[in-house]
Amino acid sequence: MTITESDDRFAEAEAEVDRGEPWRFREPEAPNPLTIEALEWSTGMTKFGEAEFLGGVDRDGKRWSILVGGVVLNKRLVEGAIETWDENAGGFVVTETLGRVQPGEIVSIKFTGDVEGPNGPYPNFRVSRKPVAAVEPDDIPY
Repeated sequence: MTITESDDRFAEAEAEVDRGEPWRFREPEAPNPLTIEALEWSTGMTKFGEAEFLGGVDRDGKRWSILVGGVVLNKRLVEGAIETWDENAGGFVVTETLGRVQPGEIVSIKFTGDVEGPNGPYPNFRVSRKPVAAVEPDDIPY
C-alpha cells in the first residue's frame, strides 16, 4: 500500500470541491420536487455573473447543487420570505421572514413551470422548508 492510498487528505480534498450534481429542473429526468438536507452555501460564476448555490444531500445520499439565481428562489431560500395572497392589497404580501436557509434544514423545491413577468417568462417554484431538527437532551453524548 502506498502513502496515497492511506492518506485521508485525498478524500477530504475531493469532498471540499465536490459541490454535487447541478439540479437541472427543466430536464425530464430531474427529480421534481428535489428534497435535500441543506449542507452549505457557495458562490460561483454563471454566464450572467456571480451567483449563489445551495448544496445539499437527498435522502439517498446523493449530493446536489441548486443555482439560486432567480427571483423566486432568492426570495424563498436567501431572504426566506413567506408570502400569502391578500385580497385587500390585490397581491402577495410577506407574512413571515425566515432568513437564509441554514445547514441542517430540509428543503423541498418543486418547479411548477414558467410564468410571464414584466420582463418575460421566468421559472416558478414552490418551496417548503423544515427547520433543523431539535436535539433531545437524551441524544447528546456525554
